[in-house]
Amino acid sequence: MTARQQRQALSIVAMSVRLAMAPADGLNPVQHEAMDDASTPPPGLYYLGYFLNYRSNNLRTPVSNERVPGDVRVENTSFVNRLMWITDSKLLGADYGMEVIVPMVHSSMNSSTYGLDRHESGGSDIYLSPLILGWHMPRWDVSAGAGVWLDSGRAGALGPGLGYQRYVLSGGATYYLDEARVWSTSALLHYQRNGKADHGWRFGDQASVEWGVGRRWGLLQAGVVGYSRWQVSRDQGLGTLDGYAQNHAVGLQASYIFLPAKMMLRAAYYKEFGTKAATLPVPQGDLLRLTLIKAF
Repeated sequence: MTARQQRQALSIVAMSVRLAMAPADGLNPVQHEAMDDASTPPPGLYYLGYFLNYRSNNLRTPVSNERVPGDVRVENTSFVNRLMWITDSKLLGADYGMEVIVPMVHSSMNSSTYGLDRHESGGSDIYLSPLILGWHMPRWDVSAGAGVWLDSGRAGALGPGLGYQRYVLSGGATYYLDEARVWSTSALLHYQRNGKADHGWRFGDQASVEWGVGRRWGLLQAGVVGYSRWQVSRDQGLGTLDGYAQNHAVGLQASYIFLPAKMMLRAAYYKEFGTKAATLPVPQGDLLRLTLIKAF
């Protein structure tokens, strides 16, 4: 492969990192709630603001899954606004709610080896969910939801939008190991169906699971968190490869509730491993997430 072809290939990798932690292409940037992530809040209006920073200097190539040679760095910073409304209404015995997510993204790719220095910012694709369901029992919380990522952001080599719609189904549960709900373990599953991209490809469907094990000390909670993602169907389109992307991560999370202000602050750090590429190169890196949650 010539140096020009290598630069072109590295530019394409941006399609798999626009939303920071989306190595299999375009997963929800705020699915990383980890501990108790399958528990919906009580009825009310909530604002959630996210700062996400993803960095990688380890790009995995398709087919061989070897590290791209040379000095290549990708970074993605996202500021995400999320508004969630859990109504007083019931559906199938569950609290019924809905939400909207509006991300702002800055992406960069730098390589002294290949002479790359690219940056791009803007509003990313908007997520709409008309269906959030939450069931609450003494030792269990169960949730389900459905939504769509609209093709609303500007697409391009490092454009903040992906250039296609994604349809998401989710469901999961939090189990409390004791009656006082001091210890908890949770898992949240997602299935994503990707629409056809502007350039003619349709990336394979994806399944993911997020998990967490945590303990509370009054208003403080901390624990171990992680996620795994698997591509479950082949990429389609001229030039796509017969491969299935995946990656995994493990990390730590802590949160604290400020009762008078009706606010919660969360911080988490993830380290990815076991990454495999499909048609596009895929980064393996580190994720920092800071979250502000405000109840009204």
